[in-house]
Amino acid sequence: METTNPRKTLVRILIVDDSRSSRMMVKNCLKGVTGFEFEIDEGDSGNVAFEKCKPGLHDLVLMDIHMPGMDGYEATKLIRAWERTKGRPAMPIIAVTAMDPAQAATKTKDAGCTTFVSKPLKPAVLGEAINKVLGVASVAPEPAATPAPAAKASGGMFSKMFGGGAKKDETDGVEQEGLKGMRAMFLAEKQREITVALAAIDTGDTGTVASMAYRLKGEGANYGFTKISEFGGTLAQAIEGRDFKTARNITQKLMSYLGKAIEQGGMA
Repeated sequence: METTNPRKTLVRILIVDDSRSSRMMVKNCLKGVTGFEFEIDEGDSGNVAFEKCKPGLHDLVLMDIHMPGMDGYEATKLIRAWERTKGRPAMPIIAVTAMDPAQAATKTKDAGCTTFVSKPLKPAVLGEAINKVLGVASVAPEPAATPAPAAKASGGMFSKMFGGGAKKDETDGVEQEGLKGMRAMFLAEKQREITVALAAIDTGDTGTVASMAYRLKGEGANYGFTKISEFGGTLAQAIEGRDFKTARNITQKLMSYLGKAIEQGGMA
């Protein structure tokens, strides 16, 4: 971690998430974090995270918890064990999760994470966590431009069909211009994942379905689709209760929703 000028601190950060759209959202949120300049590296699995952490080139890891294969818990435990064998200090690891905060606080701490942030991500909360784990004094935010008058919410067909966009506090600080260009990619990626989830339900692969459900729960509102977050939350409950019939029903409804959202051009 280096100081590049009196206002900005350079932080080499590793973003770990098996979802490309999740990694893009994290990077988008980091644009709203003041006081730092980020040098970003990425990993798409717990195994990759472990290998990338070995050289000691990063100052901080943002670790998604629900990933297929080696999840964020396992990856963190492996990193901590390796640090102990090498006599290295523990690198800050911030867990990123859509779990209930009370549950997340206990489980991520037990795994060895330094702290956690909840999805949907908010730049202010993410920045506060980064400041805390790095021990960096808070930096005054850059002067903000006078905001343009807020546009009135649309009450069009999309809003009626899909439940409208995210609540203000779920997108507060997220760079909106970049978000527009990311929505189509996000919806297409979720459509592919739901096809995988349906197959996983048929084979009783609860781990894969749960991972996707929590991802949907955490990502949807950040991208302006609160309905996707709601689908993800109910799917997580169903699969954790091994209610495969309900899980399949929810997943099929979500597939239909995604198809309609794509037809609407990904607008929320």
